[in-house]
Amino acid sequence: MAFGQAFGQLIRSKRGIEGMTQQALAVAAFGDEGGKTRISELENGKVSKPQTKTIDALVVALNISDDELNAILNLEPHPHVIDNLCDFFDVDGTGSVDVEVATNDSGKAVLFHNRWLKVEIKRAEYFLEEKMFVCLEESGRRRPAGLPLSPAVTENLRKCNEILFVHVEDGTQATTAGKRYPLKIIP
Repeated sequence: MAFGQAFGQLIRSKRGIEGMTQQALAVAAFGDEGGKTRISELENGKVSKPQTKTIDALVVALNISDDELNAILNLEPHPHVIDNLCDFFDVDGTGSVDVEVATNDSGKAVLFHNRWLKVEIKRAEYFLEEKMFVCLEESGRRRPAGLPLSPAVTENLRKCNEILFVHVEDGTQATTAGKRYPLKIIP
């Protein structure tokens, strides 16, 4: 994938996470709504080599981290990057991060994980339009979970207002009672 395409996908993803329209992003990045066309062209992969000043303005407006930008510059993941959430978990290089979301139709949601959290989570978020499950760190950083959620899980998440994070060893037994976090559903 070319850098322009990858950058466009990153812009679309980050804009969705931040809840911004193309128009709002144009104002934040370029100071006027006239840049909306440029953002649309980028997001649709029509710009193969965006100008540096465009990249810089969008990186600042969307709080794109160096890691996120480097990931698309290299177009290959760092060897320790296992999933988009790996920065939230204690990963020692000896195994993968396994994360699974389960729900029921009475409004209960659980996120099972096999690695200990190394950051404090503020809340979980689910973006309905993008079908994206995201965790928000206390510092304000958001990380897409990279989890494909089934339609049934997605439908049940709409009924939830919190999610229980449970650490599970070897996929068999919970090692703690878990911790509850608010769950925000974003249309």
